[in-house]
Amino acid sequence: MNAPMPAGVTETPILELEDSWEAINAWFLEHDLTDGLPIVPPTEARVAAMTGYVERELGFKPGDVIGTLAPKHGQATVEKIAANAVMAGCQPEYMPVLIACVKGVADPKFNLDAVQTSTHNTSPLPIVNGPVAGAIDLNHGYNHTGRRWQATNTIGRALQLCMINIGGTPGSINIHTQGHIARFHHCIAENEAENPWQPLHVERGFDAKTSTVTLIPACPAAMIDDNGGSQTAQDLLRTLSTSIAYVGNRNTNGEGQPLLILCPQHARLLANGGYSKADVKRHLWEHARIPFGSIPRGNLTSFSKKLLAQYDNGNPENLVPISEKPEDIVIVVMGGTGTHSLSVQTRLASENVTVPVLRKDGTPWAASS
Repeated sequence: MNAPMPAGVTETPILELEDSWEAINAWFLEHDLTDGLPIVPPTEARVAAMTGYVERELGFKPGDVIGTLAPKHGQATVEKIAANAVMAGCQPEYMPVLIACVKGVADPKFNLDAVQTSTHNTSPLPIVNGPVAGAIDLNHGYNHTGRRWQATNTIGRALQLCMINIGGTPGSINIHTQGHIARFHHCIAENEAENPWQPLHVERGFDAKTSTVTLIPACPAAMIDDNGGSQTAQDLLRTLSTSIAYVGNRNTNGEGQPLLILCPQHARLLANGGYSKADVKRHLWEHARIPFGSIPRGNLTSFSKKLLAQYDNGNPENLVPISEKPEDIVIVVMGGTGTHSLSVQTRLASENVTVPVLRKDGTPWAASS
């Protein structure tokens, strides 16, 4: 079998391996080029199908560089991204979203080097908005990371493989203390149909018909189980506020951008109670706080100087917010029936990045359903 090797070099070399699924998988596993799961062999024909789709739809050629991935600064060409997409089980029509994902994590603001090499349990969480989510059948409703959703599962896996094979150094990346617990299937779409407010990409200045991907440097989510108890918006805000703020949440340490994933039922309750998304962010910023005196002194070594100057003034009752300002809190609506929302803390040294899905000439790409 001839297969492009997904390595971080300028030109993608062609491997000649035994034409056996078992032998190919054994070779890739032995050379630290997988995530431990079986791969689809990235044959020249399969990779060419991916790159051909990208050239027809987006205008990018196989050798075009989408970005440089840390920590080893490998150049993510379309062909290398395609090889990893094949390995992950992607369909060619997923490539525009995957390319936007790679472009997002390559943005210096995202700080992929910190995400790849820190013991912090952080990985990119792509959140997709716009028509492309429906066109490629990204799940956004009930069980939005469910196993029947090929796009949801394989795009997230392909992004991880790109980070390993293009940006990483085998044996010295993903050194998180516990690894990516509960964060394997993670390219998800916002439930725009059941969102009572503006969707994330419109809130950030994009047209509703423009497809975007927002990359969040996310830790494993913590479930907020309201259990149907909140009968008013005020009750729910109290539940959310007291669930989000705790000493072990690093977003209390500095200029982070915590993510709140609201189920549709919770979003409706808040909106019907007269709260805009900005109102919810303001309430959380004012009430999702911890007393400064509850933080062990040793933990303050990781606090920002700005926060220390503001709250370390001898009063242990000073309340520390979950973010530097209300606008730093990110709120999206996802999921289906139920009263369960998710709180996601994020890495302080990284910023979330929103990338439109564009052609090479810079014009928006319109996905066909």
